[in-house]
Amino acid sequence: MRERVKKTPLWMRIYLMVFGLVTVVIVFFSYRIIQVSIEYNLQREIISSRENHSMIGNALKMYESTIDDYYPTLKKDILTKAFQNYGRYFTDQKSHVAITGESGEKLYSSIPDEEVKAMGLVPPKDGRRSYVIRNIDVRTVLFVSSWMKIDDQLLRLDYAHDITNLIADQKSLSLQISFWVLVGLTVSAAGLYVLIRQALCPLGLLSTQAQAIAKGRYQHRITVQSGDEIGQLAVDFNHMAEAIQANMELLQRGVTEREAFIASLAHEFKTPLTSIMGYASLLQHYDLEEKDVEQALSFIHSESKRLDGMSKKLLELFRLGNGEALNKQQVDVSSLMQQLKIISQFSLDRKGQTLEIIYSVSTVTVDPELFLVLLSNLVENASKASENDAVIRFTVYTEDSFVVFCVEDHGCGVPEEHLTNVFQPFFMLDSARDRKKNGHGLGLSLSKAIATAHQGSIYMKSRLNGGTSVYTLVPDQTST
Repeated sequence: MRERVKKTPLWMRIYLMVFGLVTVVIVFFSYRIIQVSIEYNLQREIISSRENHSMIGNALKMYESTIDDYYPTLKKDILTKAFQNYGRYFTDQKSHVAITGESGEKLYSSIPDEEVKAMGLVPPKDGRRSYVIRNIDVRTVLFVSSWMKIDDQLLRLDYAHDITNLIADQKSLSLQISFWVLVGLTVSAAGLYVLIRQALCPLGLLSTQAQAIAKGRYQHRITVQSGDEIGQLAVDFNHMAEAIQANMELLQRGVTEREAFIASLAHEFKTPLTSIMGYASLLQHYDLEEKDVEQALSFIHSESKRLDGMSKKLLELFRLGNGEALNKQQVDVSSLMQQLKIISQFSLDRKGQTLEIIYSVSTVTVDPELFLVLLSNLVENASKASENDAVIRFTVYTEDSFVVFCVEDHGCGVPEEHLTNVFQPFFMLDSARDRKKNGHGLGLSLSKAIATAHQGSIYMKSRLNGGTSVYTLVPDQTST
């Protein structure tokens, strides 16, 4: 016996895949948002620092041109003093300035030595600005540097701006975004867990129901709680379960009927065979009087004849049940009625009964041999149920697209509760009485099989002690 492999439930796999996808998407875009934010704010600081550096340089150049016009002889001393004044003016806790000559002499510097050493920036001497960001201990410093020409000499202007707080703010923002992303993922995980499990819950019920069906429990149904595809699947599964249950009940009924049929067949064969064997043993072992011998032989003959009739009807039932093709042809109804009269005449004459035939149909498409068996069975049953000298009425007419054959008697009738059972094989209202009448309960079942084989139907109307009417309907081929 193979062990059943325990697999992860479908809803859990879908949940893990969806949550994994959501997590990847959210984390990726959150990372990109943080990265873009850092780059944007850093670029703003770089632009601001470059603008401040340019503003300092331009202010020095403008001041130099003013001195050249009014104080040409004091120009050098005044510029040196101006460098110091401008340097102090643009210096605060975050920003520092340094002005250096081409030979390296310091004209002014508020930049700490450790920052100067860490800067490591070599700007081009064509006036273009260069910048660099350095980490110094726990601080982050942005340096901007360029060369400019003042008083016919090249001077290097360095600007240092502390952006440690900016970096710290960005880290704080990143942590906050990460925290809220984590909170959002936690809420999403819980929400997806509930929603997906709830949405796919019917699938688990389908699995449970399928296992129940596999074990033979067909009565359970799934409660449909949604109108989506899964809800429709549950509806379809319920329909399938109902169909399986109906088919299994039909099969079970068929098995039960077959068992009952076999049991009845064995019983019906056993009774006459036992009688025949008993009378044959009397004839073989005892010296009987001539009257007793004739009685024994007569009984053996009648029981043998009943067995022969039963065998023939059983063969016809099996032939029809195997789906053998009928020899259908267009038959003249008057000829069919004439043959029926000849077949039924002997049994009717014994009870002084009369068969009254009325028909308004000229032809019918049937298998004539089988259909005569059907009609003679109905007349024979009507004769058995009727008193002596009774009249049995037989009518043939059209109704809608069918030809109707109706056999009507005024005999003992059939109780209403047995009307659905009379077409079952070996069904007899009074077994002892019907057996005395050479009955074996196969006539009506054979008649039903013949009518069904002709794509027709047969049904009975009857009242206890009020007579019986049996209607056989076959398609009217002349109306198509």
